[in-house]
Amino acid sequence: MAGFDRGLVITPGTERQLGACGLFRPSPFQRDELALPTGALPVKGADPDVLWVSFAELCGADRTAADYLLLAERFPAWVVDGIPSPSAGSAASAADWQRFLALLDVLRGQDITPFLIMPGPLGSPLDEPQASDPGELTAVLSIIGERLSELRRIESDEQLADEQSAGC
Repeated sequence: MAGFDRGLVITPGTERQLGACGLFRPSPFQRDELALPTGALPVKGADPDVLWVSFAELCGADRTAADYLLLAERFPAWVVDGIPSPSAGSAASAADWQRFLALLDVLRGQDITPFLIMPGPLGSPLDEPQASDPGELTAVLSIIGERLSELRRIESDEQLADEQSAGC
């Protein structure tokens, strides 16, 4: 069974965690650039089954939902790594988080299987938002939290035995 509900949030994304789920970091020679209406998207890997891309490349540039929809037509599973914690010191801006929410909505709507790799749990909204409208950013992060709650989580190597028996 494929689809959004088969996706995982993997924290912190150790090689053991990824390997248990059949995911292996692409080698440097697998890097590619995909043409999108908003410009070239550098990716770590783009085989017919899986797109592997960083949060910074996917959400840190002026991407649109139309870009994500075009990619969703090509790739049934996505690995997005380097998703930062939304702390006050995060390099991600309010616009980055809004694009991440748009991405999650496209993946959910198109029934794409996401594998989201974060160094730590997403946690709660920013303590000191760096946005023009902190209330809006808090609302965006809350909706992101709701979307992520639909996915299974692997938050330690100890969880792997349970996940592997459930079919990671």
